[in-house]
Amino acid sequence: MIIDAHTHYHANGILAGVFTQLYGHNYATIKPAKGDDDIHFHLMEERGYDMQIVSQPPFPQIPDLPASMGIAQVKAFNDSMAKAVEDSNGRFLAVASLPLQDIPASVKEMERAITKLGHIGAMLNPDISRRGTGPTAEEEYWYPIYEAACKLDIPLFIHPGSSALPRHQRYSLALHLGFLFGETEFITTFIFGRVFEKFPDLKIMVSHGGGAIPYQLGRFQASTEPDLKGKGGPRIPIEGTFLSNLRKMYFDTCLYSKEGIECLIKVVGPSQCLFGTECPGMGMALRPDGRSYDNVEDYIRAIDFLTEQQRQDIFANNAIKLFKIKDRVKAKSAVAAQ
Repeated sequence: MIIDAHTHYHANGILAGVFTQLYGHNYATIKPAKGDDDIHFHLMEERGYDMQIVSQPPFPQIPDLPASMGIAQVKAFNDSMAKAVEDSNGRFLAVASLPLQDIPASVKEMERAITKLGHIGAMLNPDISRRGTGPTAEEEYWYPIYEAACKLDIPLFIHPGSSALPRHQRYSLALHLGFLFGETEFITTFIFGRVFEKFPDLKIMVSHGGGAIPYQLGRFQASTEPDLKGKGGPRIPIEGTFLSNLRKMYFDTCLYSKEGIECLIKVVGPSQCLFGTECPGMGMALRPDGRSYDNVEDYIRAIDFLTEQQRQDIFANNAIKLFKIKDRVKAKSAVAAQ
């Protein structure tokens, strides 16, 4: 079985409603809309994926716009994904969006999405300003979100949005660097800020393999080990080390190279990795071997140090455990067998 834990549902009718309000037609209602279901199903069948966990694309989440607009589009998007899940014959599950510019509204929407709509997690964009000026992961601004996620026993899917910095407005850097920097900053501020000590039951899954963290692990780990230049204590004292805290988090394999995924697995361990592709998305480009860069299953199958059990854990079992979807997977398998 293969469960794709990172893919986006493109309900573009909602984005059109946002633009309508943004340009002055405030009387227009942002309504639920059908997305790209058929494209997903075609690619899933072609690639042999059994399920996808869908979420809202990051760029239309508008956390830096008025709360009223953010709340309206989030509710419409969560309703749209719930309908897609219902109509998918078990092929879709969904992670909820939140209007993160309004934390009380986010908590309320998280509770509605999980308890009423059946979503299995919530997405968190760690830079609501899109300009690097919003609260970072350890700040109390986020505590009600963390507390609600613990209470509902769901994972938070950390997926940054696009950068609005002027220097990132060419070459798709708003996405490439917005994602990479956002993930790296979230993990470092979360761990150095000792958030797990305050919320030990919090479950975190970080997109795109955790940004630059696996590759640059030694730099961050060194700050939590004895300082040879000072009095012997770590420069940033935390409970445990950076690595021991990192290994409490989960990561998707949405990294479009075998080498990148190998690095991630070696750093955090196969038990913390979930198969993810972001397909259909930016990785749909032709590789030299004629396949697509987001055929991530190819990379995982080619990693020779994984056992078959570890490979299956990454492909499906870790997602089943993290999102608590064993019964839904069984139901989907029963439907497929009919």
